[in-house]
Order: sequence, then structure tokens, then C-alpha cells
Amino acid sequence: MLKQADFFSLNYFNHGSDHPETAENFLDFITSWNFLHLENINGFISLAFVSLIVLVYLTGVVRLIKKPFFSKTKLFFISVSVFLLVFVLEGPIDYFAEEMFFIHMIQHLTLMVVIAPLLLSANAMPVFIWGTPKPIRGIISKPFAGESKLKKLLSVITKPRYSLILYIVNLYIWHIPFFYNLTLKYDTFHFINHAMFVFMALLLWWPIIGPAPVRSNLSNPQKIVYLLLAVTPSAALAAFITLSGDSLYAYESTPLHWNMLSHVEDQTWGGLIMWLPGNFIFLGVLTTLFFRWAKEEEGSALPIEN
Repeated sequence: MLKQADFFSLNYFNHGSDHPETAENFLDFITSWNFLHLENINGFISLAFVSLIVLVYLTGVVRLIKKPFFSKTKLFFISVSVFLLVFVLEGPIDYFAEEMFFIHMIQHLTLMVVIAPLLLSANAMPVFIWGTPKPIRGIISKPFAGESKLKKLLSVITKPRYSLILYIVNLYIWHIPFFYNLTLKYDTFHFINHAMFVFMALLLWWPIIGPAPVRSNLSNPQKIVYLLLAVTPSAALAAFITLSGDSLYAYESTPLHWNMLSHVEDQTWGGLIMWLPGNFIFLGVLTTLFFRWAKEEEGSALPIEN
């Protein structure tokens, strides 16, 4: 039986650390994939993980491709989501995430503000459910049907007042140096960290996108206010990390890649990535919602012809 300490030190989930060679150029970066390194069990687990995700995805697409509700747009969104998921969790992003803070921020940002809303926009759940064997499919789909307890719970935690609080609290907790450093030291915590970021991001975006089985009842003005309440604490955290001037997290023993001058500079770049690109994505969604609202108002103001 594994002791608790052994469980938390298992290196079965994230494999991007302790690289003796310094990456100097784009080729060094883009050719570093976890499943290409089969010298230990981590590489084989990475290969199995990627193979399983791709197999389930392709099987689901084949089974649903001729269904009338499965559009080309939905297929495109799901395909992009799957590629990005593999790229950030098993590709070069993950390979260097435990050594470079700014790479780690790209990983987290992609999971939370790109992959999560894309999956919800495409309503990707049916694809992955139909990609599993029939006995497993029945087990997975049953909790989301009818008036199940899971569906009722989902309808509660996707309400804006809960989803917003859960997302912000989770974001801040994992950026406290003690908890962040646990993810660098113990791969089990890193796996939990990623799982919670994805789950909380799905909750955050649910009131905006509102896919089945729980639809969103928010109007466009309410969605705008909701996103403003979400982006403000995120921007404040990013600003604090960027302007701190001190190294907050335990990267001192890891190599600096791409001629980065110091770990403080690495942290500053990470904060800026979290601050600017992340907020631009939120701003893009806010702009889209504003124009939708304006179009609705324009439509309601037009005189009704007799």
C-alpha cells in the first residue's frame, strides 16, 4: 500500500522538469513532447493518455458526424479544443511548464479562457460520451439525464453567484506561493491543480454560453456585468504578480531557457501574459455581448408594421 507521502510524490501526471539541456530556440521548444520520451513510465503514460483522448474523440465524431445537430462549426471547435488540450498538457507547453513561470501561465490561460469556452460553445460532451463503448456510455450519460442529483447540482453551481465565487477563490488559492509551490514539487498536486482550473473555468463560462443540460437564463447586459466582475479580480492578481519585483515561486533550482535573464524577469513576463492576453480575450467576449445587446435594443425599437 502506498504511503501518503509516496502518493503525493508520484511523477505520473506532469513530466516537464529536470531537463539538463537549456532550450535555446523554437526548434528545441516545438520538438519537446512528453510522449516522445519513452525512457520511463511517464512517457508511456503520456502516450496512453494522448492515444485515449484522440481515440475517444475520433470515435465520437464518426458516430455523430451524420447527425443533423452536429455542424461543421461544432466539429471545428471540438477539434481545436482537443488539439490545444493535447498541446498544453502533453506537448512543449507542459514539457517546460515546471521550469518557466511564463510557460506555466500560457498553459493555465489556455486551459481556462480558450479550451473551456470552446468546449462549452461546441457542446462537446456528447462527442466524448459517444466515443466510449456502449456499457460505459450508459454509465456516463445517465447522471445528466432527467432530474438526476448531478444535474440538479450542476444547475446550482452554474448559477452566476456561485460559479463566479468558485472561480475567483480557486484562482487566488492556487496562486498563493505555498499552494503554487506544491504543484511544482508534487506532480499529484499539479494534476489536481489542472483539473480544478478546467472545472472552475467551465463553471465560469457556463452562465455566458449555457449549453445543455443546463441552459443560461442571463440577458446580454447581465452577462456583461458578470464578466466584468470576473475579469477585475483576475486583472488585479496579474498586476500584483507582474509588479511584485520579487520571485514569489520556487523556480530558483530550475534552468532559465531562451536567454531569460532571471526568474524575476520570467515571473514578470508570466504576469504580463496573464494580465494582457487574458484580459483581451475577456474584452473580446464583452465587445461581442455589447453588440448583441445593441442589436437586440435596435430590433425592439423598430416600429411594428401593420
